[in-house]
Amino acid sequence: MKEPSRLKKVAEIAFFVSALVCLVIFVPSRFVADKRDLAYTLGISIDDDRIMLPSGKIVYVIDPAERIEPYMEYVTFRGDFSGYEAKTYADQADLYGVWIGMLEFNDSASFVKKIQLLRKQPERFFRIHTVRQEEVEKMRLTESMIYYRFRRAILERSIDMIWIQSLENVNVERILERIERQFGKPKAVPSPNIGSFKLQWLAFLSMVLLLFSQKPLLGIFTAPFWFWNQSIAVSVVSIIATVLLYSYREKHLLPVLYLILGLLTNAALWDFWHVNDLDVYRGVKLSLSLLPFFVLVKSVLREWKWLKKYWLAGVTVVAVAGFYYLSRSGNTAFVAYFERQFRDILEGLLWVRPRFKEIVGYPAFALWLSFPNFKWSFVLELLASVALVSTFNTFCHIKTPLMVSLYRSIFSIAVGYATLFVIRKVKQRAAQRL
Repeated sequence: MKEPSRLKKVAEIAFFVSALVCLVIFVPSRFVADKRDLAYTLGISIDDDRIMLPSGKIVYVIDPAERIEPYMEYVTFRGDFSGYEAKTYADQADLYGVWIGMLEFNDSASFVKKIQLLRKQPERFFRIHTVRQEEVEKMRLTESMIYYRFRRAILERSIDMIWIQSLENVNVERILERIERQFGKPKAVPSPNIGSFKLQWLAFLSMVLLLFSQKPLLGIFTAPFWFWNQSIAVSVVSIIATVLLYSYREKHLLPVLYLILGLLTNAALWDFWHVNDLDVYRGVKLSLSLLPFFVLVKSVLREWKWLKKYWLAGVTVVAVAGFYYLSRSGNTAFVAYFERQFRDILEGLLWVRPRFKEIVGYPAFALWLSFPNFKWSFVLELLASVALVSTFNTFCHIKTPLMVSLYRSIFSIAVGYATLFVIRKVKQRAAQRL
């Protein structure tokens, strides 16, 4: 491989230095904020339209066509508000100083986001997670599965309020006792996550320097995006970086480098809007598919002479696997019943469930590095690329506490490096015997 020019070397050194400075400041401050934001409150249904908080205050449930009234201090929305004006509700909320709760995975969530963008008091906001009787019946949720649903909401998404609705044949008190043992007593009223990083520009600059160290023109072209739209700028630069970073000379360092890229992306987007899920990382599916796509195309072109006789089977496998891979990249993806149970078991054993793509992909990464001349090594390389972008993607979920994302990623990377270590030891001993 051709040695990089002096300019590229300087940019590479500048990237590592700026990234180190940025993360030394960012990571500890994020840990402190995340610990504070794990506090949650509890809401118990009084009836279909009212929820009682520990303080005795009421959260009123607003259905389509209903208005916010002056006596309402806390409200949440439920149902499809697509035919209603968000500004009307935003004006009412500001006029009465109302706190608005966004109900996760409900049709009203996008409408609430529109309201918050229009409000003069967007900080009067909180997020809610609940389990409905219909879900219990449809998904055959057990008491343990409901507990892990609530646990994930608090631990992995820093949810502000757990709404307990009437659930038949479920010991809710026992579930709440388990939650309290892990997260402490619920606070009196809900409040949003308020952390933010004052040096977001430094995180973005580090990623631009990374681009510059590989393709200087791309670094120059993308840098001004920051002054147009910061959120989109971070997405554009980080997605390009997932592809360019793959050509780094020291291949065995790629898992660590993608971890650093993810941390920088997280730092560049850590503000009120992203940490409260009012804004999200744009281009999730593109960030997960672009590098594997390039690796696949490169491998097919290189191995086409003997691969062409398998072209029909190959296209079928890639199409099915690609559809499954991308369909599982969101919070609303279908999960089979046995898989939900297995996930809960893993969380009970490992604190946080590692991502399957990484647990498989990083050992494949070790095999790819160890056996580059293996005829089907391009399959291992493809799995490795999936693991790398999965690690990066873990940190694009800004609402997830950083410790959770770090634990999840470092665990999987450690499995990969352990596999690499074992393979190399076995190869060394085999060579000595020969």
